[in-house]
Amino acid sequence: MTVIKSYAAKEAGGELELYEYDAGELQPEDVEVRVDYCGICHSDLSMIDNEWGFSQYPLVAGHEVIGRV
Repeated sequence: MTVIKSYAAKEAGGELELYEYDAGELQPEDVEVRVDYCGICHSDLSMIDNEWGFSQYPLVAGHEVIGRV
């Protein structure tokens, strides 16, 4: 079991709060990356606010990552 610590919005427009979840076991095609830094762009803000109408919560935003394999 791999427990991930992140920040997530739990509702549309919600503040980011500490959020932990079980990511499951790594599969043979997976790569484990330790995230050192993560950026938030305007698309992430739109997803947090559900501006496009398809966000699901809790939502962990951020896809611009600097990390270590």
